[in-house]
Amino acid sequence: MNKINTTFTMTNTEKITCYCFNKDCAASIYNDSTCLSIQVPLEVALSRTLNCIECGAELLSPLLIEIKKDILNLIKDDQNRSVAIIDDDIIFHETVKSILKDNWLNASFYMDPEPVYKALYINRNKNAEIPNIIFLDLDMPVMDGWEFLDLFNNIYRSLVKPVSVYIISNSVDPADQKRIKSYPFVKSFISKPLTRHFLGKINEELSRNAAGIELKSASNW
Repeated sequence: MNKINTTFTMTNTEKITCYCFNKDCAASIYNDSTCLSIQVPLEVALSRTLNCIECGAELLSPLLIEIKKDILNLIKDDQNRSVAIIDDDIIFHETVKSILKDNWLNASFYMDPEPVYKALYINRNKNAEIPNIIFLDLDMPVMDGWEFLDLFNNIYRSLVKPVSVYIISNSVDPADQKRIKSYPFVKSFISKPLTRHFLGKINEELSRNAAGIELKSASNW
């Protein structure tokens, strides 16, 4: 595949490769010999629309498309499922938002876990107010993820429905991975970024949960 000669002056940032997905365009990903692609910083892809120089169609990353498909598959049988993302990394928020767009209207984003805990405690008998899934970062400046886990450990049994917690972190410390196994509601410790394999595992566990099957203990995917 050929690359479009486009340069962006940003350094020390994650980059993704974007393609045209218009089947009628000679520069699209469907044409092996004439396909064009550009590699851009993630911040650029999130902040503005990139267009194909041949047909003008929006350029997209295959990775983001595939993740979005998995998320849509995850929620297709239950539009009432909701997720809370707790992470002080605004770029991670924007990445998830770009994947979800308007297809997961019950997604909520938080920079600090304290308001999430307070809402769970106050609304523990209200099904609609409790998220099915919590994505939790560990390293945050006000209340960190460990403090939230300790508090949540005291109330999770009293919630009207089960909540699955997934630790999303850049940490690879084996001690951290061992420590989270003491929390029965934590389903996995995974490193950023989200992957198709990880989202498939969430789908699998939610299906097991819906069928009344006991969920697996925390593991590393």
